[in-house]
Amino acid sequence: MKTQPASPILAIFAALLLFAAGCNAPAKEKHATVEELSQVNRDFVKALNAKDATAAANCYADDAVILPPGQPTVTGHEAIQKYWQGFLDGAGYVDGTVSTIATGSNGDLGYEIGTADLHLKGPDGKIMTEKIKYTIVLKRNAEGKWLQTYDMWNPVAEPTAK
Repeated sequence: MKTQPASPILAIFAALLLFAAGCNAPAKEKHATVEELSQVNRDFVKALNAKDATAAANCYADDAVILPPGQPTVTGHEAIQKYWQGFLDGAGYVDGTVSTIATGSNGDLGYEIGTADLHLKGPDGKIMTEKIKYTIVLKRNAEGKWLQTYDMWNPVAEPTAK
């Protein structure tokens, strides 16, 4: 029995299928830069320095969790906003700065590790500096913006007078 050569239409169809399969191959993940990942925390501190708890909370995902030292876990955007408003109202917060130590990402998840200096007004009116270290887990939302999803920090040492 003699086999028939493949029709030109079938050959074209097969070539198109192979081409389409190549187009659907997953692209290599682009890792986020240090600048992209640390921008969230710079925006967060800028909001705190402006005494704006709403803007600070907007640096977190809707389902974010913060783990403040020696306090209960705070979950969700609204609760996080209330937490930061309470901090601004009661801690004597003057201003702060952050410094990134390390960042990394894989797809839509990332992290930042760093330190911060928080300047707080003590009961005697003197400004103290509280040094903290932190780790935040970030996720990229549908618009491509990085948001904090987990935030944990603790003091490096007792606050010192400035």
